[in-house]
Parts: sequence; C-alpha cells; structure tokens
Amino acid sequence: MFQDKDNINKLSSQYETVIQTYYPRGAILDKNGINFSDNSSFENLKLNIQNNINFTIGKTFIGNIQINDDTTTNKAVNGVSGLQLYYDKQLNGGEAIKILSQIDATGQTINQNNYLAVNDHINEGYNINTTIDYHVQKYTESYVKEYLTKNNLKGASVVITDITTGEIITMYSSDETLNKNVLSYQPGSVFKILTLALALENNVVDLDEEFNCSGKINIDGVTRYCNEGEGHGDLTVLEGFAKSCNEVFYTLATRLNIKDKNGNITSNKIIDYAKELGFGSVHDKTNKNKNFILEYNDYYSFVPDNIYNNLDTFNIALGQGNVQATPLMMNTIMSAIANGGKTNYPYIVESVTSQNGEIKETKENKIFDMKLSDNTMKTLQKALRMVCTKGTAKNNSLDNYGGLAGKTGTAENTKETPHAWFSGYFPYNNPKYSMTVFIENGGYGSGAALEIFDNIANTLLNMED
Repeated sequence: MFQDKDNINKLSSQYETVIQTYYPRGAILDKNGINFSDNSSFENLKLNIQNNINFTIGKTFIGNIQINDDTTTNKAVNGVSGLQLYYDKQLNGGEAIKILSQIDATGQTINQNNYLAVNDHINEGYNINTTIDYHVQKYTESYVKEYLTKNNLKGASVVITDITTGEIITMYSSDETLNKNVLSYQPGSVFKILTLALALENNVVDLDEEFNCSGKINIDGVTRYCNEGEGHGDLTVLEGFAKSCNEVFYTLATRLNIKDKNGNITSNKIIDYAKELGFGSVHDKTNKNKNFILEYNDYYSFVPDNIYNNLDTFNIALGQGNVQATPLMMNTIMSAIANGGKTNYPYIVESVTSQNGEIKETKENKIFDMKLSDNTMKTLQKALRMVCTKGTAKNNSLDNYGGLAGKTGTAENTKETPHAWFSGYFPYNNPKYSMTVFIENGGYGSGAALEIFDNIANTLLNMED
C-alpha cells in the first residue's frame, strides 16, 4: 500500500491541509515607522509573519483590497481604493503562499510548531511611508465614531495638516468607501474667507467702515436672512466676519461684481480668484486641478463660471448655490493663511522604499500660494482670531495652548439639516497645524464641528507635551 503513490497522496490530503494563506504585500507605515496593519489572522498560529492586509486604523486613506482565494498568482490581491489602489503595483509582494499543517480527524492542528509553506518566497512588495501620526489617527477615529453615535449624527470627516510642510497628520472619514475629505460640499460661511480676502485686496472696504444689519436683506424683491434673526445692528467688517453676518458679506460681494457697459452683472472677482486657487468650474466633468493623490476624478471644488444677478451675488458671497469645496481644499487655504500666504500642497506619502530600505520614490513639494499682500494676510489672521475670541467660535478651550483662529460654516442642504464646518489653525501665537472638521447634517458650525475640533486639537497638543 505504501508503495502506491496514489494512496500516499490520498493519505496526505487527509492529514495535511491549508490552514492559512499568506499574501505577501508591502507595509503601509506611519511617520514613525509604525505598521498600520495587524496580525490578527495569524494569532492562532505560532508564526512570526507580518500580515500587511488587515487594517483597523487608517482605512480612510489606506483603502480596501480585494482577495481572490482561487489563485496563487501575484493577482491574488488587488487594491481597490485609497493608497492600496494608487500604489497597487508597488505594494504587490508576489504570489500567494499557502501554509499547511497536519490536522487530526476533528480538524485540530496536531503540531503547532510544524508548518509547511508552499511556494515560499521573499516579499517583493515596497513599503509606503506615510506622513500620518498613528496615535493621533487612532484617537481621532475612536473619538469621532463615539461622538457621532452618541449624538445620532450622520457622518463626518477630519483632516489635520502641518502648515509648514504640508504633511497630513490625520485623515479620517466616517465613510470608509468614499473619503469625505475629498468629496465636495457647500462650504457655507467658511467661504467668506475668500470674500473678505478679495474685498481687502481690492480696497473696496475700510476696516473702520460701519455696516448695519437688520436681519433681513431685500434682494430684488426676494427676502434673504442673516444668521442673527433680529440682526447684528452696527458693526465693522471684522466684527461682521467674527459674527458671520450675511448682510455685511453680501454688501462686500456686490462691490466685487463685474459689470458690462450697460451695468449688467456678468461675473464676480471672487469667482476668478477661487479658480486661481484651484477651484474648478461647476460645468467640469472631471477634476482638472487634482493635486492630491487620493482625490477623485469626478469630485472637486468648484464655483460658477458667471453670475448674472444679485441673488447669485448673495450665494457666491456666502458659499452657497453653485459653490462647493472639499474639506481638504478649505484646510489648504487655512494652512496658507496661518503660514503667511503660502504653504506646500498637502501630501500623505513621504517615500516608497524596498524591503531592505532602498528609497524608490520620494515626495515632490508643490507650492500653494494665496497670492495676497502681506497686509491682507495679517488682516485675515486677525479676523480668524476674532471669530474664536468674540465671534461664533468663542466657545473653545485652546487659550492654554496659545489660542485658536478659524471660521465656522453652516451650509444649507436642501430640506435636511445643514452641514456643519469648522476650519482653523492652532496655536494662534505659534501656528503648527490646520484642521478642518466637516459634519454631514451636523447643524451649525459653532456646535458639533467646533466641539470635535476643540477636543482633537487639545488632545494633539497634549500628546506633544
């Protein structure tokens, strides 16, 4: 019987079986070399194997993979989103490896110290070294998930960037299939940053000028309202920014309208400026200004090509109507303001290295320039600080760390609850980070968005201490 090869093979197949398949793949690491992957699938095996396909932290940017159990070729694993898709070829570690063990009639492993690896080979995948801080990412994910559940909120995104380098420290989205940080939404009053910048740059407003807000704005027979029902009364432009007064900013936008020789509105300077910064056209079909590797081709920040009446002017002033922005775009603008007008475009991958540490690819710095004068930049910084000391974001607790500067946003969303934004930088007296929090159907930006921002900022600065 034992001389019969067929019998031997049948006997072997009864007590030797595949108990695990190992898919060689490069690692995705945080800025300090911490591996985002875990070895949970190998916990039942006494094997020292780094499994780079299981992720519980960082899936927003890491993305998902697809495993084909029916093949042992190098096509067994494919990245389908995030960094896994973008770097799929580099991460691919070669053919799958089958791990066999001897089992008894009940399927239990007979000898846990004796395994057979079929098709064993060295991992050929490159490692992706990101800019993410593992600990900040882990805290952000845990805290925001709990907050959303506790407050019955639909979804959220958080992005934190180093204002000088452009490194993304944290990128979280409650939707792991689509990264909300690079989806576009109406920005609401966060967009007033650009309205104020253009008004200052074009000298159409004096800082001492006083406006009067009654709470109601009559625009060609249509009534629009300020966020303060009874009106803000008399206030300066910086006070109007701090309190997010719609009437003040509609007035500023009318002064930036472009008209033909007959006095008809044909466009607005805010539109042209937004496009200089990288906003696309509402009519674009693809993202022509893609500067971040995880941006989607069909989602992008955009503004209208033209406006033709005062209602359009009202919408462009307040970031409504045919105006949308990604949280990443607004965060980049905030970083540039904090950094004096220029910053690096945000990036998430520092380098790509082989398994022996040889560098195969490094980042390329691209400059994001607000193209504004020093005086305008200083006034914007002052205005953003006023929001957080006397305005809609005064309920923050960052004074112990040097203060906060930023802008709340409440974006209309058809008949649903408005989206909530808060975008800012900190510490104000020594800027290091910018952060943008977006809460889907989160209500007012001075509520949930500011609370989440405040908690994460305090935690990050406390971690540094």
